[in-house]
Amino acid sequence: MSTLARSLVTWEEFLRLPERPEGSQRYELQDGEVVIAPLARPLHIKLQKRIERLLEALAGERGVVTIEFPYRPVVNLQYWFADVAYVPKPDWDALPPNDYPIYSPPLIVEVLSPSNTPAKVNRQRIVAMSAGTEEFWVVDPEKRTVLVTDLMTARIYSSEDTIPLAILSGGTIAVHDIFAL
Repeated sequence: MSTLARSLVTWEEFLRLPERPEGSQRYELQDGEVVIAPLARPLHIKLQKRIERLLEALAGERGVVTIEFPYRPVVNLQYWFADVAYVPKPDWDALPPNDYPIYSPPLIVEVLSPSNTPAKVNRQRIVAMSAGTEEFWVVDPEKRTVLVTDLMTARIYSSEDTIPLAILSGGTIAVHDIFAL
């Protein structure tokens, strides 16, 4: 990711940035710095879609599972895109059509990539969970593991494990299913 500005940018200033062309890189606001997020690589996209489908099967009509969900966990200085997010139906229905409310989805999944470094994702996890996220997953394609942090613990799941989803009424996802592309 390349940095566009060295001085802190407010939310209002961020909103005044020119729009990026469709299919182009996108802006994120990270700790008050505007960064350009590079386009995802095929493996990243495949993992996002796979996780989206697995979570959708468990969520049913209770909520929406989507990729590249824009969220703004705090009033100023942060605006990110979750690789995958689960949003309960009442929250989804309440999202304003043309605004960016202060909101952090209950479940966020981030897939590690060259631009989505462990340090950046760790910062996201801390901010998001402080703002209301209940579960934050970090999927590591190289190690084929999933680090799941909830409000009480953090645990690394590997290919022989099954991830429990308390947020989706006790469903589970087998880690090997995530990486079965």
